[in-house]
Amino acid sequence: MLYKLFPINEILGFWIYRTQTQGSALLWRKFKAAGYEITPEQFWVLARLREQQGMNQRELGDEVLKDRHNMTRILNLLEKKRHIVRRADKTDKRIYRIFLTESGLDLQKKLTSIVLAHLNQIFGGISPEDFQTTRRTLEHIVKN
Repeated sequence: MLYKLFPINEILGFWIYRTQTQGSALLWRKFKAAGYEITPEQFWVLARLREQQGMNQRELGDEVLKDRHNMTRILNLLEKKRHIVRRADKTDKRIYRIFLTESGLDLQKKLTSIVLAHLNQIFGGISPEDFQTTRRTLEHIVKN
């Protein structure tokens, strides 16, 4: 058995959570300092839509790991800011497809440079080999 009761700072999940929480908070502060009122969660929705326009809310939530309630909140805020638009599905009127507006696409492009600088900062000093090993290990944990 790999795990038994450890001090919290020896548990891998604690470090994964701490890394995500701190990284997200830092990125939010960088967005704010650059004059953008957007959260990292909202950015990831815009980024995913840039990759694949027209997903429905459930599909998009699955992609960015947000439950229905949080996804609704994020989409409502992005729609209010006119960064996305919802359009009824052509075959099933109960489903809405989500698309970036020009404003949303422009914002996503502008924020991408901040995100790339952020990622280079937080992963600085980690070799490509160590990065790939960590990614593969985390993928394995997710599959377990």
